[in-house]
Amino acid sequence: MPVGTTLSRWTMAYFGAALFFLLLAESLLSAGLWAPSSAVAEPHALIIVHSMTIGWLGLLMIGALLQFTPVLTGLGLPTGRLDLPCLAGTVAGLGLLLCGFQLIDVGSAAAGPVMVAASAVLLASLLSIASVLLSGLWRGRAAHAASPLVMLAIACLAVTVVLGSLFAVTVSGVTATPGISAFVVNALPFHASFGLAGWMTFAAIGVSYKLLPMFLLSQEMQKSPFIRGTGAFAAITLGVATVSTIFEPSLGQRVFLIGSLFFQLPIAAYLAELFLTYRARRRKALELNMSGSLPAFVLLGLSVPMFAVALVGDAAPQIFAAIAYLFVFGWLTGLGLSQLLKIVPFLTWIEAFGPLLGRGPTPRLADLLNGRRAAAWLSIFYLAVVASAAAIAAGSDAGFRLAVTVQTLATAALAIELVLARRLANVAPVTRGAPFQQPALFVAAKPQR
Repeated sequence: MPVGTTLSRWTMAYFGAALFFLLLAESLLSAGLWAPSSAVAEPHALIIVHSMTIGWLGLLMIGALLQFTPVLTGLGLPTGRLDLPCLAGTVAGLGLLLCGFQLIDVGSAAAGPVMVAASAVLLASLLSIASVLLSGLWRGRAAHAASPLVMLAIACLAVTVVLGSLFAVTVSGVTATPGISAFVVNALPFHASFGLAGWMTFAAIGVSYKLLPMFLLSQEMQKSPFIRGTGAFAAITLGVATVSTIFEPSLGQRVFLIGSLFFQLPIAAYLAELFLTYRARRRKALELNMSGSLPAFVLLGLSVPMFAVALVGDAAPQIFAAIAYLFVFGWLTGLGLSQLLKIVPFLTWIEAFGPLLGRGPTPRLADLLNGRRAAAWLSIFYLAVVASAAAIAAGSDAGFRLAVTVQTLATAALAIELVLARRLANVAPVTRGAPFQQPALFVAAKPQR
C-alpha cells in the first residue's frame, strides 16, 4: 500500500460479518427454504436475498472500501468513528429485516413495527457510512480515475437503500395506499438493479481498476472515463424508468429495457480492458486471487447479455432467476471470495510482520495461505454455482438442492482457509518470536504505517 496508508481497524470485522451472512444464505438454500419451483418474492426467498445483498455483498464491499478508499485517493477518510457503529447498525437492522420477513410469513401483527425499525436502522447506518466514503472519494477524486466510478456506485447505494426502505414499510402493511403498493410491485426490478448492477458492480469495477494492475504488475487501465460515462447513463436511465413507473408502468418497463441494453457497453469495455491488462502483465505466474477471478469475469460476461436477451424475449421467471444466480454467486461472490484470498493474508502480513522487517525472519505473503487447498475449494465453488443455476433453469428442485449444498460446503471451506490465514496457522513458528504480536481475528490492533 502507498506510504502513509494505515490499516482500517474494522475491515476484518466487516469481512467476518459478511462471510457469516453468505454462509447463512447458502445454508438456508441448502435446507430447502427456497427452490426453483418457489416464487422469488415470498418471505423466505426475501430472507435469503437480503442476507446475500445487504449481509454478504454490502458488508464485504463497505469493508473493502474502508481499507482501499485511502489507497485510491492517497488521503485518509475524514473519520473512523462511524465504522463500528455503522457495522453494528447494519447487522442489527438486517437482523430486524429478516425477522420482519419471517413475521410477515406467519401473519404476525408485529411485522409492521419490526419492518419500520429495520428500515430506519438500515437507512441511518448505510447512508452514514456511505457519506464517509463519498466524502473521502470526493476529496481525492483527481488522484485516480477509479474514484468517480466508486462515487457512482455509492450514489446507486443511496437510491437502493431509499427504495428498499419504501418497499419494507409497504410490504409490512404499514401503508396500504394503492398507488404506493402498485409502484412497489412494478419497481422491484429497479431496486434490485440499482443494488446489484449499480452499487455492487460499479464498486467492484472501481476498486479493481486500482488493485488488479497492482496485483498483476501491469499498466494502469485506461478506459474508466468511457465506463464511467456509459455507466452513469445506464444508471440515469434506470432512474428515469423508476420515476416513469409511478405514472406509466409500461413506459418504465421500456426505459428499463433501454438501460439494460446500454449497460452492456461499460461491462464490455471493462472486460476488454481486463483482457489486455492480463496479457500485458509482468507477473506471468498468476496468483490465486487473479486466476480465481477469471471464472467470475467470464460469468459476468455471460450473465449481463443473457439478461438483456431474456428481457427482450420475455423469458420465463426461472430463466431470470438462473441468470441472477450466475450474476450474484458467479460474478460478485466469486470475485469477492477470490480477492479475499489475497486481501486477508495481505492485510494480516502487514499487521503481523510489517513492523518486524529487518529485525528477524519473516514469512512470504504466500506462506500465510494454503494456496493449493484454497484453489481446489474455489474450483468446486464455481462448478457448484453453474450447476445450481442450470438446475434453476431446468426447474429441478432436487438438483438445485444438491448443487447448492456442495456450494455451501466449498464456501465454508474457503472461510476456514481465511481464518487459518488470519491466525497464521500455516506460518512456521520460528517467524513468530518476540516482539511478534498475534493479530486479533476481527480487529486491527491499532493504526499502523
